[in-house]
Amino acid sequence: MGPALTKALDLDQCEPGESRCRALVTGLLRHAESLPPDLHMVFLSGCSIRTEDRPTLTQRVTRAATTMQVAERTAWARLADANRRVAESLAGPLPKDSSAPPPEWLLTSLHAYTDLRSGRPITRSTHTIRVVSPYLTHITERISFPSASPDADPAFRAWGDAELVSVERPYQVTWQVSLRLKRTFLAGESATYSFQSQAPSRRLLHPMSVMLPERVCRVFSTEVNFGSPSVATRVWRLDGVPAPVAELDTPSGVLLDPHTQPVLKASYDDMTLGRVYGLRWEWSDDA
Repeated sequence: MGPALTKALDLDQCEPGESRCRALVTGLLRHAESLPPDLHMVFLSGCSIRTEDRPTLTQRVTRAATTMQVAERTAWARLADANRRVAESLAGPLPKDSSAPPPEWLLTSLHAYTDLRSGRPITRSTHTIRVVSPYLTHITERISFPSASPDADPAFRAWGDAELVSVERPYQVTWQVSLRLKRTFLAGESATYSFQSQAPSRRLLHPMSVMLPERVCRVFSTEVNFGSPSVATRVWRLDGVPAPVAELDTPSGVLLDPHTQPVLKASYDDMTLGRVYGLRWEWSDDA
């Protein structure tokens, strides 16, 4: 790497090549963090920091164009715009009071499972992440239960590459869970962990199991067991809708029948940033 980039990112030339490479990735991602979602995605594609990325830049930009549902020439133009903005950011110091910290990891895949058969339903998710900071030792999860009372007592578990360390309740409806990785993961390494929460009651769950990707995520899947008889009167898919539409009680996607098929699934790849994907339902009167 050239002297200008080395100086801009304050890289230590005495460090081994692998360490400098990790610091380079971390520095570029930090300067790209303020990019709009579409430019951020195509910039990450251009950088090729994930093991599953296509081997050539042309292939990666083509995939990004498909993901964003734009022409390839548009994707190339957005990559050029992203590169220009990152270069301008590199030319000057980052704001010291920036409220957006640099990313420590990127989500490769997320698989969710929700079991609504019990009065205290269980939500479980398995995350595969790729570390982009120099190293990673801890992860924080935030979980909200709308309308939670002061004495609500959800339970949490973690396993795989992470273990639960502590649980805090910064707000009445929000819990913050600290997870510690079982070893130090370095930039470029992947970790997989599962996280489970058990709500005090069904009605404290938002009636949806969804993902709204703000950064690139290769795969998202969700599976919900509604039980028999079903605790939902109707279920519908959310196949990339705006967030306000996902909140509506009016179905905005394909209707599914939880009465004849109590376990329903949905899976996605190449998701559009800022859109909602997954399953949405309407509670039955007996839920």
